[in-house]
Amino acid sequence: MYLLPGNAQLVLEDRNNYLYAEVTGPDDSFEISMAYWTAIAEQCHLRGTKRLLVLERLGQYEGERNMTLMIDSIIALGFEHIRVAYVDAFVEDLAIAEQGEILAMERGIAGRVFGSVQEAERWLRLG
Repeated sequence: MYLLPGNAQLVLEDRNNYLYAEVTGPDDSFEISMAYWTAIAEQCHLRGTKRLLVLERLGQYEGERNMTLMIDSIIALGFEHIRVAYVDAFVEDLAIAEQGEILAMERGIAGRVFGSVQEAERWLRLG
């Protein structure tokens, strides 16, 4: 388990052919997101991960969202060759999540946003 800013926590688990990452906490922010994506990136590179499922269970986002900065910062961590399925358990605005998906795809990342872990797992298996 990783302890992150804002009392957030990250738990990683090897599952059938993918790495499962679950982040929980009372708040969400750019700092918290970058902390958990950095920890996930380090583990993906150490483990040679090709498929990743991220379940985010964070509270209300604090501050102004800049999806372009967020996606570019995440991509810079080295996710080019990893198929990423992302689930936000408490999605505040689906349009924001979809914007992130589109930006990532435009930058060559094989990533999708899903409404449930089951849908995300199915997509990882099929790809």
